Amino acid sequence: MTSTIDAGYSLTSLGQSARERCRRLGPGGWGARRGVNLKLLFCAVVLPVAAVALSAYKLQYGIAFIAGVALVSVVLSWPVLGGYLLIGLVPTLSGLEPGAPVPNVRISEALIGIVGLTVIVATRRLAALRWGLLEWLLLAYGLLWAVFGAYDAVVLDQHLSLSQWGTVIGQLQFFLLYRAVRVTLRTRQQRRTGLIVLFVSAIPMTVLAVLQEMNVGGLRTTLWTITGSETTLQTGTIIRATGLFANWASLAGFLFPLLMVLTALALGGELKQRRNAAIALAALLLVGILLTAELSVVLCLVLGVFVLGSGYRRFLRILAWIGLAAAISVVVVGPVLGQRLTEQFGVQAGSSKGYQPQTVEFREQIWSQQYLPAIAERPLAGYGVQLPATISWPYPESQYIAFMIEGGYPMLIMYLVLLWGMFDRARRASRSLDPFEQALGRSLSVCTLSLLLLGVIWPFLSNGGFPQVIWCLFALAEPAQSRLQATVPSLAPTRGERQPAQPVPVP
Repeated sequence: MTSTIDAGYSLTSLGQSARERCRRLGPGGWGARRGVNLKLLFCAVVLPVAAVALSAYKLQYGIAFIAGVALVSVVLSWPVLGGYLLIGLVPTLSGLEPGAPVPNVRISEALIGIVGLTVIVATRRLAALRWGLLEWLLLAYGLLWAVFGAYDAVVLDQHLSLSQWGTVIGQLQFFLLYRAVRVTLRTRQQRRTGLIVLFVSAIPMTVLAVLQEMNVGGLRTTLWTITGSETTLQTGTIIRATGLFANWASLAGFLFPLLMVLTALALGGELKQRRNAAIALAALLLVGILLTAELSVVLCLVLGVFVLGSGYRRFLRILAWIGLAAAISVVVVGPVLGQRLTEQFGVQAGSSKGYQPQTVEFREQIWSQQYLPAIAERPLAGYGVQLPATISWPYPESQYIAFMIEGGYPMLIMYLVLLWGMFDRARRASRSLDPFEQALGRSLSVCTLSLLLLGVIWPFLSNGGFPQVIWCLFALAEPAQSRLQATVPSLAPTRGERQPAQPVPVP
């Protein structure tokens, strides 16, 4: 199977065609006008009353309600803007502590809920996009997480807080994010613009991490407060940048896919007109990753660049890039990385084995002494979002362990199946004739394979940073095809319009 270039139909044109087809299928009349009048009456009477009532109860609730109504109105008028808002705001704000402006709710999750549900519900049936395998797997993953969380809460008599119930349904946000971006950004130009928005949003995040490392304006304390971090920025003798996330691993996971995509676009010749800007952005993202001192991500980054270089047959160019990156690393963050390596592999770090990183040895201890015995007691259902009393260290430190403690082996199997679906979708995109989609597909293939390694030492896919970016990229990598395109011949590209590329058979 191969992926083809999308026909370039925007959501607006599809919506107009859907309305025309609906008019032909059935007349309007008094019933339709009455429906419009009822909607206007609802907006004119019910919404102001609700805003006043919420403001009287608590002012921030009223402000949040008015902001939500305004956001819904904007998205209904300009759906594409909703897609850009999700891409530009959700990944960068996903690390903030819940509670602003609504208690127990993250602002990124609120944006996904409001914009995502508005787009999905408002999209007419004929203009709706066909569901792909990855969407079904992502929905099944979120539902299975929620089912195990609710089941364990009832069976184990867990008294969950409102925030913990939010965690139970929290993985469904990724399905909404993926679906909403895919529904709104349909044409090639819209998807390219969405990727630019994602890159631009990473610039202030990375600059903030650099300033945090330098402690400009007391940012270390400020960011630690607004993210609700429960860990210190200092490990050993170094300070590790976190940006707007509670942990440095989340910042590294946020930047890693972006740097992979940027590398693939450069190797594919898609950045020739913006070469200087691309080099500056790549250097900034690289510095941001290195300041996190997350060695697993740095290792996957080096391996991923070599894999992309081999795929594009640009091995010598990759060697030159690696040399330049190494020079930047030594000059800019050499002391940080040097001290980090010394602490991890030196005997003075407290490790009894010089060849084994100190953090890996620590993880082995908490897995063998706390998590694995607990998993053995409930291997088929796990414990939901509330850890058993036998576990004193609240961080599973592994994606695999996290899923098994949450939902047992069924949840782990669901995760592996989801990874297979992600790799299959990325592989098909990498075979596209469109260089843009091909670059996204190849970089996403590398990111998906990297999860197999990265998941050993940190739950990257179920935390903030990495999943928000990766699902936006997967949505941008998939050309949209609506039901209307498949059923209405008038929407087929005519002479003079850009024709879809013919797929190339794969032996």
